[in-house]
Amino acid sequence: MVVGGGQLAKVFANFSHDDSVCIFASGVSNSACLLESEFEREKALLLENLHNSRNKKFVYFSSCALSPDDYMLNAYYEHKSKMELLIKENSDNYYIFRIPQLFGDLILHKTIVNFIYKAIVHNHKFNVYNGAFRYVIEIEDLKELVCKFIAISEPNIVIDFANPYRYSVLDLVRSFEKVLKTTASYNLVDKNDSYILNLSAMDEFVKDNSLDFSFGEDYFERKIEQKISGMV
Repeated sequence: MVVGGGQLAKVFANFSHDDSVCIFASGVSNSACLLESEFEREKALLLENLHNSRNKKFVYFSSCALSPDDYMLNAYYEHKSKMELLIKENSDNYYIFRIPQLFGDLILHKTIVNFIYKAIVHNHKFNVYNGAFRYVIEIEDLKELVCKFIAISEPNIVIDFANPYRYSVLDLVRSFEKVLKTTASYNLVDKNDSYILNLSAMDEFVKDNSLDFSFGEDYFERKIEQKISGMV
């Protein structure tokens, strides 16, 4: 069973007719959202599916920003924290995956990777925080990790999945510039926005199961080069 209709839900479409798993891939996706009505909509949908999935593995996608103790949470992240608590209170068989900046198809989307790509290809000027850093993961790699994890790992766990290399947002822009062979138009804004993740649990899982995602500093550039080449 898959709840949702976006890119994340579609990549887990193979679970659509699996009665043993509920992939909850719906709800608020814009981390800048301030609308209480959107938060309440996800809450109601989440509670409904928790009620209907008591005998299923329940998979929820949260945010890595909740993991560091010192990162200031906005309304969106506070909402995600509340949703995690609801799951823990209403499920005995849950897997909460905290994920970073997710990227798949380079389509019009409010995620930072897609925003940067669209701004560059349409020659739009945009702001870049010079003290902003982000972790990323490609959507197919996330799927492989999640599928493997729920198949062999015990439930009732919260775990971070991300490429361990932490990029500055300017690094992401420069990778796009290199792959697209162009120059982005942006303003550097003096602002910090970053956190550091402890990914030891994921690293141990990857190592124990001999998985290879070729994580590292060049991960993002390689992935977007593959995607852009496939669009030509």
